[in-house]
Amino acid sequence: MPFILIGNIRWDGKDYNLSIEELQDILPHIKENDTLTFSILEIRNERNELVKRFKPITRMRVSLTTDYTSHVIRRDRPPLSLKFSPYQATELNIGDNYKMAILILEVSGKPLFPFELRCGGYGAEEFAKSLEKIEANLFLITQPELQETVNYLLEASMFEKQGRIEDVRTYLRKAIETLINIRDKIKVAPGKETEDFGRRLENLLKSIKSFVDYGGPHLGPAPKPTTDMVFNVIVEIVKMLSHNMAEGNITIGG
Repeated sequence: MPFILIGNIRWDGKDYNLSIEELQDILPHIKENDTLTFSILEIRNERNELVKRFKPITRMRVSLTTDYTSHVIRRDRPPLSLKFSPYQATELNIGDNYKMAILILEVSGKPLFPFELRCGGYGAEEFAKSLEKIEANLFLITQPELQETVNYLLEASMFEKQGRIEDVRTYLRKAIETLINIRDKIKVAPGKETEDFGRRLENLLKSIKSFVDYGGPHLGPAPKPTTDMVFNVIVEIVKMLSHNMAEGNITIGG
């Protein structure tokens, strides 16, 4: 269950804190010193103006600590937060009472329930609804082995919004190449998938790549409808790989 959390940053005199109480309400077993794996999606200032949007997304791992900036008193458990040092605050462009939107992927190395997007914090539901369908699908893919491909696809999505179709095709080719490169790392669980799954996947990817990889004596761009088709097919392939990994049908080794 990837979890979109939006919250206000609070300064405690030493560090900046982002409360995760919205997540604690759903998963009350989370405790201090558990490690949260997450990606920062965007930062807004105290006037709710966009400061920074993070693309491609990168993963962070931070240990949870007691949130002494919280005004909520709970007898059953202390409120927890993610802490960011002043140095990190400078790097991330955050200040007191800024808003941070994050995508939480794992707690102590264990994925939250896959293939379901949950939200917490004021404005999180609206943020999730504002995501393009492709972005929403990509945010649900949490496996580290697929993150390079996901980031290329998110870059392609950004260029698509700007109408930069040639750049879209460039990043689609890069995404396809990363998938082709993991072909030899795919291991199929006995009785779960065809043994030549990797070879078939490679052949499929090379065929799809040819639609956005025009060459030879007649150079020219692929039409936008063709590019859109390739985009959607690659997203579906990544989703398929993610589902197969989650269900134990395949693994992608190092």
